[in-house]
Amino acid sequence: MSIGSRLVQLRNKYKLTQSQLGELCGVSKAAVSAWENGVATPEIKKLLIIHSVFAFSFDWLIAGEGQMERIETAADTSERRLISRRNAQQYDRRKMGRRDSCHHDRRRIQL
Repeated sequence: MSIGSRLVQLRNKYKLTQSQLGELCGVSKAAVSAWENGVATPEIKKLLIIHSVFAFSFDWLIAGEGQMERIETAADTSERRLISRRNAQQYDRRKMGRRDSCHHDRRRIQL
């Protein structure tokens, strides 16, 4: 079995279309089709994106060894929490930046 056929299994497990998987990775439906048919191989960056969203083992995807499901360790869980926390903090900073600029503009007008 190839990486492409394992990508099909993964996509079917999460009930995604080729278009949806492509959108997640920032590629077209045709690119996903090429991966699945063995015409092309996804870049590591794309595999990392897929891996960050779905639980699967890289050993399974690349070499066909072991089970599809990744055994999530405590380190994986804490890493996901950290990433989630960072994303929330970045969102808050952007949101606060917009608020500050609005208040700053109002102060200028009042002066």
